[in-house]
Amino acid sequence: MTRFGTRRSPMQEPLTPLEDTHSDSEADHRRALVLSEVAAEGPIGLYRVLRRAVSGDTDAAGIRVSGLVRALPGVTFMDSHDLLLQAHIADAALAGHLTPGQRVALCSVIDRTEHLYDHPRT
Repeated sequence: MTRFGTRRSPMQEPLTPLEDTHSDSEADHRRALVLSEVAAEGPIGLYRVLRRAVSGDTDAAGIRVSGLVRALPGVTFMDSHDLLLQAHIADAALAGHLTPGQRVALCSVIDRTEHLYDHPRT
């Protein structure tokens, strides 16, 4: 018995490590490159990534739309949540699972709120 009067559960077998962890890190790196494309190019980069997700790019298709929107310069967590609500897209939706109507709605919402991520270049 423990100090609080409950019995501890028996030890379980340790989890076996993933055999192919190297490829997982490569996939994470490719997803980071996709996000950096959106961060560097802004809305144009986001539109390109959404197009690639539809055309079969597994790296672009496996990224959450909320992460892609947050990657836009100047967009905060709450901004991205509001933008996705306006486009009728769930926060957990993947880029590859968006319907054509959701993609159009997201692009329209992003175009209308250009002031969020439009920073003057110095």
